[in-house]
Amino acid sequence: MGPAFSDASLTAHGGNIHELSRRLRREENAFIDFSSNTHAFAGDITAALAATTPVEFAVYPDTECTALRAALAAHEGLEPALVLPGNGSADLIWLTMTALAPRKVLLIGPIFSEYVRACLAFDIPFEIITPPAEQEFICGPAELRRIWDSEADLAIICTPNNPAAVTYPNIAEMLGVLRVPRLLVDGTYKEFLWGRESYRENNWQSYRSMLRPGVTLFCLNSFTKFFAAPGVRLGYLLADAVQLRRFSRLRPPWSVSSFAQDMGVAFLNHIDAYRERLAPLGTQLASLAFSLRRMDSFAAEHVFEGPSFVTAAISPNLRPRLSAETIREKLLTQGLIIRNCDTIPGMPLGFLRFQARPAEDTEALLKALFWYEERGWRN
Repeated sequence: MGPAFSDASLTAHGGNIHELSRRLRREENAFIDFSSNTHAFAGDITAALAATTPVEFAVYPDTECTALRAALAAHEGLEPALVLPGNGSADLIWLTMTALAPRKVLLIGPIFSEYVRACLAFDIPFEIITPPAEQEFICGPAELRRIWDSEADLAIICTPNNPAAVTYPNIAEMLGVLRVPRLLVDGTYKEFLWGRESYRENNWQSYRSMLRPGVTLFCLNSFTKFFAAPGVRLGYLLADAVQLRRFSRLRPPWSVSSFAQDMGVAFLNHIDAYRERLAPLGTQLASLAFSLRRMDSFAAEHVFEGPSFVTAAISPNLRPRLSAETIREKLLTQGLIIRNCDTIPGMPLGFLRFQARPAEDTEALLKALFWYEERGWRN
C-alpha cells in the first residue's frame, strides 16, 4: 500500500474558490486564482462560445455523444469507436478503476490525487515512483529499473506532468521498460505543447509504437485546462473499441450533458484561436519563472516551467521553518490563491505552483511575494 494520505489533503485541488470565499468571507471576484492551471489567456474565447451555445433542457442528452465523438476522432486521427467522452477526467479515472479492477497500480509521480483517491476507495494497493527534483523529475536508471521490476498490472503516467512540469524526454525508454499489461497515459496538458516537437511525440499512435507487445493502452484527456472550462466537466478516453464498449456498459446513461457535448464540438472547431493565445501565455510563463528565480524565497535551480504553470521549491535556507502552507495562507490574506504541492501524491515537500496569468495579475503576485520577503514571512 502507498503512503498514508488524508481525505482533506487528497481533496485539496486547485481552483477551490467557492470554499475559500465562504471560509474567508470574501466575494469570489476578490481573489486572483493562480491555482487552477487553466489557459488564462483564452477565457474570453470560452466565454463567447458559452454565451452562444444554447442549453438544451427539453430532451435527454445523446448517450452516445455522436457529434462529439466524431469531432474528437477527427482531432485525434482515430475512429469514433476508439473515443469515449466523459464528465471530466475525474469521472473517467474512477470509471477506469472500476472497469479494470487492477490488483496493483504503479503511479509515476507526482500524480493527480484522484488516482490515489480511487485506489484507496477500491482498496487497490499502489506504489508511487517519483524521480528526484535534482533530475528535473526525469526518470533515470534507478527509476527505470523500478518500473521494470514493478509487479503492478496497471501503470499510470501523466505527461506533461503536473506539478513536476516535465514532459518526459525519454518517454520511449520509460514505455519500453514497462512490463505491466495495461497503461494509462494522462495527457491533460498535451494541447499546451502545440507547436513543439513533443506535441507530435505525445499521442495515442506514438505511445502504441513505443510499448512492448501485449500492453493495452489507454489515453486520458481533458477539456478543462487548455479550453479554460473547468465548470463544463468534459474529458475523453482513448482505447480500443472492445475495451470502450465494456467501459460504456459500466456507466450510467447521459453521463455527458448536452451543453458539454455542444461546447466540446465548439472548442474543437475554434482550437486555432486557443492555440494563438499560447504565445502570450509563454511570455508570461517565462517572465514569472525568471522573477521567482531571482527571489531569495525560492531555490533558483528548482523553479520549473510547466505547460501553463511554474512550480517552485522554497529555498532550503528558509526551510523547515517556512512551509508551503505558510506561504499559501499568507498570500490568501492578499486575495491570491496558489497551490501548495505538499498535498499532491508523490511530490516532495516544499513546492508551490503558480498558474501563468496576464501581466497585471502576475505583478500583483510578485508584489505580494516581495513584500513578505522583505519583511519576513513570519511577520
